[in-house]
Amino acid sequence: MNSLRLIQWATRLIVLLAILLALVQVARWVAQRPWFDFKRVEVRGDVRHVTSAELRAAIAGRLAGNYFTLRLDEARRAVETVPWVAQATVRRVWPDLMVVELTEHRALGLWDDGRLVSDAGVLFTANPAEAEVYGPLVEFGGPPALAGEAVRRHAAFTAALAPLGHKVEQVQVSERQSWSLATDAPLQVQLGRDEPPGQVEQRLRQIVAAYPQLAAHSSHPPRRIDARYPNGFAVAFAP
Repeated sequence: MNSLRLIQWATRLIVLLAILLALVQVARWVAQRPWFDFKRVEVRGDVRHVTSAELRAAIAGRLAGNYFTLRLDEARRAVETVPWVAQATVRRVWPDLMVVELTEHRALGLWDDGRLVSDAGVLFTANPAEAEVYGPLVEFGGPPALAGEAVRRHAAFTAALAPLGHKVEQVQVSERQSWSLATDAPLQVQLGRDEPPGQVEQRLRQIVAAYPQLAAHSSHPPRRIDARYPNGFAVAFAP
């Protein structure tokens, strides 16, 4: 009797598993039908350079799947390879809409290798002609690994030069991490290495404090200042 019951339960289990497997296969077949393909892409966020049409063109052929089968992480990574995209989130909206929320890079300057550098210190590839919507680009140069530090220094240099009304147009750092800048005056300043830490900003503050006296010393404005000396700096005036 017990053996008969065991056989009956085993038979029922096999039938149930067969039905479940059939349902899974049917669901998979239905999910792969073109009825659920994405027909619209909506771009949201404070975007100035990326449109829905450009996004679709950029990711065409790189994303596989529909409303049910698309892998959102893969879609996000693909979208983040599009020029100007800093961060992205991707979600589905029934029945055929893909919503992409973007954060764009804000271009601060142009690195000397041709890439743009964002105000977050990220190097990225995009058309520099499209970048000036954020204002004139600062010229940066040096090892790419120092891009983040160069952007931070630019902010510190800009704040230090504010009393003079000068705008920083160029920031350079050498392989030995020796810093220099150029302003719209025009004025070129050699600041040297930041040893001990904080020394570069201290040298620039000393230059700003002494600048009115330097300007009064000559009928021509300073054009080059070398502050890489331990006890002062050298000044060259415009001819």
